[in-house]
Amino acid sequence: MNQSHSSQPVGDASADSTTSRPIDLPGRRAIVVGFGVVGRMTAERLRNVGVNVTLIELNSTTTQRQADLDRQVVLGDATDPKVLQQAGLNDADALILTLPDADDTLRACRVARQLNPDIFIAVRVNFVSQAMLATQAGADQTIIEEVVTAQAMQQAVVNQLTQ
Repeated sequence: MNQSHSSQPVGDASADSTTSRPIDLPGRRAIVVGFGVVGRMTAERLRNVGVNVTLIELNSTTTQRQADLDRQVVLGDATDPKVLQQAGLNDADALILTLPDADDTLRACRVARQLNPDIFIAVRVNFVSQAMLATQAGADQTIIEEVVTAQAMQQAVVNQLTQ
């Protein structure tokens, strides 16, 4: 999967993934790093469209629970090249970094980009300034929480006031 590395910040809260057109992506592989709310929702959506998902998670209880559900999961730190390789980074089409910590996200992004220059990398960041750093670290796509939150709040208020 040859991707350009020009990052596109995302913040379109009006785009609802549940109403988007159906897609089917069998044979595609993605690695989701972090299995909090963002990671769970992302992994579930990817599985629903046929993407083979491998999780990387630091919490051993979470990894055991996911393994018990027959899900592919690696216990470890995504800033460690060995962990990324164990998760199948070399054969993956996409890496999704959902970590809440910006420093860990940037480190994992840099390591992953060095190991697989062609992988599509999407990252979660809190602030616009972090999105620029993520782009410099090799992210193809940045999802900026403060922008998405602002758009969701704006839409909620506009919907309420126009009813």
